[in-house]
Amino acid sequence: MNTTRNTIAAVLLAVGAHVHLLAVPAAEAAEPEHARLAAARKAAHELPEVAGAEQQAKADRALTNKAYAEYKAARKRSNDSESAYRKAFDAALAKVDAGAPALLEKERAAFRERMLKARSAKKAAAPKAAEKDDEDDEPEVVEKTDE
Repeated sequence: MNTTRNTIAAVLLAVGAHVHLLAVPAAEAAEPEHARLAAARKAAHELPEVAGAEQQAKADRALTNKAYAEYKAARKRSNDSESAYRKAFDAALAKVDAGAPALLEKERAAFRERMLKARSAKKAAAPKAAEKDDEDDEPEVVEKTDE
């Protein structure tokens, strides 16, 4: 008998770690396909072309994360600059003409309203256009006219 093996088994039984060691072979015996797949995956990961592709993927992901962080910082700077410009412009406009900011806000509200109407008209026209396209499969040719 191997006394070292028996000693280790006794220690594991006493500690309670034996449950994990016994559960793995039982699970593998229950699912031989899974064990086969796990072994195939491990062997595939050890192939040089797969390892190289994995390293390249990790490097590309790191570059992507770096570029995204730089993009977010640049976007924040851009938004801050745009906000500062708008505040400066509005202040200067008020200095030049006291009534201009009210007129500007009125124009912006009118523009928003026109855009909302155009959007709702486009949404309403979309189902009609889909029905028309279903009726005839011929593509429509739009002719330009000089106006």
